[in-house]
Amino acid sequence: MFFSGAQELRKIAEIARALAQGREPQTFLTSKEPYHSLLSDIQTLASRLEERSQTAIEERNRILAILESMTEGVLVVDVEQKILLINSALSHAFGFEKSAATGHFFWEMFRDSDINEMIQEALTKRQAARREHEATLSGSVFEIQVSPVSTGTDFLGMVAVFRDITSLKQFDRLRSEFVANVSHELKTPLTSILGFVETLKEGGLEDPENRMKFLNIIEEQSLKLSAMIEDLLLLSRLESSKEPLRLGSVKVSALLKKTGELFSPRLKENHLSFSSEAAEGLSVMAETSSLERALTNLLDNAVKYNQKDGRVLVRASRDSDGTHISVTDTGIGIAPQDLGRIFERFYRSDKSRSRETGGSGLGLSIAKHIIERHGGRIEVESTLGEGSTFTIILPK
Repeated sequence: MFFSGAQELRKIAEIARALAQGREPQTFLTSKEPYHSLLSDIQTLASRLEERSQTAIEERNRILAILESMTEGVLVVDVEQKILLINSALSHAFGFEKSAATGHFFWEMFRDSDINEMIQEALTKRQAARREHEATLSGSVFEIQVSPVSTGTDFLGMVAVFRDITSLKQFDRLRSEFVANVSHELKTPLTSILGFVETLKEGGLEDPENRMKFLNIIEEQSLKLSAMIEDLLLLSRLESSKEPLRLGSVKVSALLKKTGELFSPRLKENHLSFSSEAAEGLSVMAETSSLERALTNLLDNAVKYNQKDGRVLVRASRDSDGTHISVTDTGIGIAPQDLGRIFERFYRSDKSRSRETGGSGLGLSIAKHIIERHGGRIEVESTLGEGSTFTIILPK
């Protein structure tokens, strides 16, 4: 009996070993053998442990999938300062392989004293911290949130979340520049208006020779101020409008003729020649008033920044890319470093010339928004001292 029991125990040990190793047992106990119920309990326990292990693996995979899908970078460091986990967003942001980071000291991977100092301080003090940091190599700006990880009694390490706020910082910069530009642009005509009003109040009204001159200047500056405010309101509507465009068939040759006639007095005043070329029967689907405004703004620049006895040429054609309407001038041109910014609000490549010729500094930005609302784009080519070509490209 004892011998039989010893054999069954050896069978149970073998079965248990196989289950522990994840193998199918090669031996079995019959229901009649004395230790069958014990083996049944072991097998049930093994089954439950396997289920829990599988659940844990699935949960871990879900967590890893979530971390990999995050746009924020995530770093987990243990108390020994070694990296337990890092996601792809963070490894890409700092230019190293994720697989090469796990198990290494964090300061071996982050060659940045500010980041390393912050993580070291969080590990030492076991306190949460937040900081903005500009990466040395990429120039990207991150908001870093570091938090301690513990079970309540045991300190396990820390987790850091890196949020890329580069675009937000750029937006803040553009917003600050916009506010400063608006303030300056509005202040200039207002200062002029207030100055001449004060002059009139202090006796200028009694001076018939200068009275009308002062009033004309006040009127001119008031109109300039009004035009600037109208442009700002239009730009705001273009940026926020969700209303559909009122599209219709626009005959391009008629559009070019109309805008050319509109600029005729200024062209003569500046001794500029004007010509337009459009393919026979060419038309586009567009909102007439908006397209006319965009073309008018481009022509305004072509006249404003041209040189005496220069030329303005407007061409319209169609190819596989869509309809092209180009405005070419023989003006002062645009420097290469300015080409990427000329469509920004209030940006002027030649500030002195802009002050002399007037304008709100919003014309190109408005034109760009109008064409983009039509699903198109504006391209520019320019050579300093020779002129520029702005091309509206509308999709078929």
